[in-house]
Amino acid sequence: MTEDAGAVDRPEIALVEDEHNVRELYLDVLGARGLSVVPLESVAAAEAYLALHVPDLVLLDVKLRDGDGLVLLDRLRKQGFRAPVVVMTAFGTVERAVQALRAGAADFLVKPFSNERLVSAVEAALETGRRLVELELAAPTVSPDTEAGRALIGADGGLRDVAALLPRVGASDATVLVRGESGTGKELVARAIHAASSRLDGPFVSVNCAALPSSLLESELFGFERGAFTGAHARRKGLIEAAEGGTLFLDEIGDMSLEAQARLLRVLQERELTRIGGRETVKVNIRVIAATHRDLDELAASGRFRSDLLYRLAVIPIHLPPLRERTRDIPGLIEHFLEKHAVRKGLRPPRPDPETLRCAMAWPWPGNVRELENFVERAVVLGRFDPDSLQPARAQKAAPASAPAASGPVGLPDANAPTLTLREAVARAERAAVIAALQAAGGQKTVAARLLGVSYKTLFNKIHEHDIREELHIG
Repeated sequence: MTEDAGAVDRPEIALVEDEHNVRELYLDVLGARGLSVVPLESVAAAEAYLALHVPDLVLLDVKLRDGDGLVLLDRLRKQGFRAPVVVMTAFGTVERAVQALRAGAADFLVKPFSNERLVSAVEAALETGRRLVELELAAPTVSPDTEAGRALIGADGGLRDVAALLPRVGASDATVLVRGESGTGKELVARAIHAASSRLDGPFVSVNCAALPSSLLESELFGFERGAFTGAHARRKGLIEAAEGGTLFLDEIGDMSLEAQARLLRVLQERELTRIGGRETVKVNIRVIAATHRDLDELAASGRFRSDLLYRLAVIPIHLPPLRERTRDIPGLIEHFLEKHAVRKGLRPPRPDPETLRCAMAWPWPGNVRELENFVERAVVLGRFDPDSLQPARAQKAAPASAPAASGPVGLPDANAPTLTLREAVARAERAAVIAALQAAGGQKTVAARLLGVSYKTLFNKIHEHDIREELHIG
């Protein structure tokens, strides 16, 4: 019998399931949707088939009679297998879900699940796969003269892949999720993607989801109608509408409330929103780029982040490695920041000596590129580099805690002891006060701000200024 010409273009799914009745059910459900399904009943059968074929999607059961599906998934990823994989299991736990997502699964289904949930997961994963293929085919190279190239000075190791991906992502309109520690340059990458896109002439609207209480974040994002709440004296468009025709960058999206996540999901799915307190549907034309330093897979598995939103956001996932994993980039970054700040301040830049470079290469940079830039800017202002500032252990040796009291007059410092400038002393005391207030408030920033007698915005700025967020894992 001659195969239907249209069937040639049907997506192919490799179904790895060892229970006959379940396998037949999935074959019927997916076949009815026009999908071509290849049934495989063991790890061995799957490995033999996937060694010769590259399907559009793999539906993979975890508990198979001859092995563990997640072990197979991990092995496939290490071999360079890139097709999306949806994992299925009757033994759903948070730990198992996190393990699957970290191994590279596109989705995690807990049996029994509805036919609709199966079809939805398959269609979403297939769409992700199609987007990635489109980006690979576009494949322009990154140039150091472009915004994307300047965003990744000295791209080395893992960042080389990111640099190569940025122009491709810019050519697409797909949603992007940028992950990485604080200070790795997530917003810079988002701006580079915007600059490389057809939306370049549109607005780039940046929103820090951790900077505002959940209720205020919703009204800022989605806007509101007159009378929606106390103080809403007139209709106001939100930041999503302000990004019309351009890019909306949602930084620290892991801090967004579940209610706001539900509203955002509708924007991504339907490209429309309803202002708070309103009934009118507003169509929007935006590109969304989200970023986070949190483990969204773990948050989703524990119910603190919507898994359906996560999959919508991570159509194109980008991971920015920390600076300590790409130390060969440090000399180039130092040169870049020296030129940047010397020009801005009209000063002659100091040159780093070998000892400074050695210390910089050995320092773990907990604040990543942001911390490195601050170090270089300080050197430009002072006219010299201070490698001792990267070696607190050396400074501590100069004045050990057990040292005897100075023999000089009471109240006068030892002339040989290290001293702090007034600005450094104030900053240190300020940081200690903020940490104490946050601990007393159990991490609730609104309460901590009240304890300190400052506004919420001032507290938020101080948290970032003193790099306290990562240390206390606060939102």
